[in-house]
Amino acid sequence: MNKYYSMKINKKHQFILYALMKYLKKLNRKFEHQPLEASVSKIDFIKLLKRLKIVEKSQRGLYKNLEILEKKKLIKYENRFLKLTEKGLKIVKEKDDELYPYLKLIINIEKGKIKTAKSPQTYFK
Repeated sequence: MNKYYSMKINKKHQFILYALMKYLKKLNRKFEHQPLEASVSKIDFIKLLKRLKIVEKSQRGLYKNLEILEKKKLIKYENRFLKLTEKGLKIVKEKDDELYPYLKLIINIEKGKIKTAKSPQTYFK
């Protein structure tokens, strides 16, 4: 795995990049079998992050972060919509590969898919 890409940007920028990729993937699931692609404007993406309460930055701070990602050529602002560049996709793919085992574990535990050989031991607190 090439750590070259992720060393260039801080964790906040990685998070915003990752969030954008996941959101665009979610939007585009509807159009998998069609020659269409969904996109999101800067302001709509910023509002989404604020509404989800997953970032503590102000709207202006998030806008600045997107500008930084744009200057580093990790995202592009094309026809008033955000898109990941090839370089941005590589960073996000690396992060996705890193997080996947953890996310899969959490999902499997939540869905009750992890079975034990025998009943777990219980006791009073």
